[in-house]
Formats: sequence, structure tokens, C-alpha cells
Amino acid sequence: MEGDLLKKIMSSVLISVVLVVALYFYFNSKLVHHDQLHHVKVSNKHLVEERGQSHYKITAGDKELIVEHKSTYDLIQVGQKYNIEYEYAKSIPPTILSIVDESQELKGAGH
Repeated sequence: MEGDLLKKIMSSVLISVVLVVALYFYFNSKLVHHDQLHHVKVSNKHLVEERGQSHYKITAGDKELIVEHKSTYDLIQVGQKYNIEYEYAKSIPPTILSIVDESQELKGAGH
């Protein structure tokens, strides 16, 4: 009787540990991180073909980032400095959320 109870407890503990570990890895791969680059110079722009899909990419500082919209990509100039906000996860490559030309950001209404 005591042996059966011990087996049930051990199997419950084992199942709980496996479940916790599986959930940790699942949510860790889905966790989206946000980061920013300030005063970073764009050194390269290129179109990349991956798995049958085209991606617009830029190199800013030491990061290679995806630009989702061609119109945004067309406005980005190599050699210009930008402030960039991007997101990434294990399952999501670094993708630009917003990009602001540093020289335009400094211009204001001025009085």
C-alpha cells in the first residue's frame, strides 16, 4: 500500500517537472524582446531571398534588421544616422518597429 502511494507521488512529481520544463521552453521561444538603437549609422541595405521569400534588410551598427515595408526601406539612406526600435525572439528575427532619421527628429516648431 505504501509502495503504491510512493509510486503515485513520484509519477506525479515527474509529470509536473516535465510539464514545467516543456512550458518554460515553449514560452521562452515565444517571448518577444524590444530593443532600441540610438544614433546608429546604416552601413548597408540589401534584399535577401530566404525560403522563397524576399526580405528587405539593413545593417545598422552591428545588427542586421528586417524592414517589413518596401516604402520604408526605400527611404532609408546608407550613411545616415537613425534611432531605431526593433523586436526579436528566438522564433522572430530582429524586425524594425520604428525608424526615425536623427536629423529630422531634432527639428522642431521652434519659437
